[in-house]
Amino acid sequence: MKPLAIYTPGQVFSNDPPDFSSLGYRFLAEGDSWFSIGTLNPAKNSNLLFEMVFNQWAGAVNCASPGDTLNRMSQMNRDPNFTDLLVGRRARIWDALLMSCGGNDLIDAFGVRANGVAPDKRLLLTQAEWGPVAQGPSRYLSDAGWLTFCAYLKANLDHLIGLRDGGPSKGVPIFLHGYSYPTPRPSGAGLKLGPWLYPSAQAYGVPEADLMPVARLLLGRLAELLTACAADAARYPNLHFFDTTAIAVEPAAVGSEGESGDWVNEIHLTWRGYEKLAVPWAAAIEKVLALR
Repeated sequence: MKPLAIYTPGQVFSNDPPDFSSLGYRFLAEGDSWFSIGTLNPAKNSNLLFEMVFNQWAGAVNCASPGDTLNRMSQMNRDPNFTDLLVGRRARIWDALLMSCGGNDLIDAFGVRANGVAPDKRLLLTQAEWGPVAQGPSRYLSDAGWLTFCAYLKANLDHLIGLRDGGPSKGVPIFLHGYSYPTPRPSGAGLKLGPWLYPSAQAYGVPEADLMPVARLLLGRLAELLTACAADAARYPNLHFFDTTAIAVEPAAVGSEGESGDWVNEIHLTWRGYEKLAVPWAAAIEKVLALR
């Protein structure tokens, strides 16, 4: 198996760009912090791309910037490097697009506090709005807010499809991955980055015992949403989703503050955790590409 070679847009734009001619697969990658950086400690840092391996030599130009610790889909779709390489003057025919999207959008939406914000603009309900205990973890979540989130995500996927089909890579596969179930806990990435889920859940008064069930419910909903989008071939042609929620990773201990289980902090995996997801995802990608 051959590890994925990863290049930056700066390398591609330089006077000595990488030679892509010998590669079996040429990918353009863009995404959130699962494609860029999960911790400010270089010895601990990894991401999903770093752990991908293929039967053929493959290379990816990764437009996810290490500074984008919580990049969102709307920002990705406006990234000048990504759009230039996809539809601009430096555009080429890519074999596929690799996208890491939705997870940080969900975390961002989870962080919206009430403070006069209507329920359709946030994912969590105030204690006065909670449903009955019999509803389980869904009692803490805003159905109206979830519908707003779904509309946002779908609109950004619409834009992504339009970008792809507006250049020389029209119709090539787009591969999306899912995420793993995090443990909301007081564990950030350093320099006051994070934690992300834990403070918001605390602010809304979600009981400690229900933190993990709420996180699992939301990440499960995101996987279901992306699965449905990939199944809608009329609206999202050649969009493929790999549901990583079905892959077991070792959860972080409740209340832990540092590396725990397969997690380096609250929302990012260790290299071991990413490897568990990246290897089967790469195999699924190669299976689709082999059918072309």
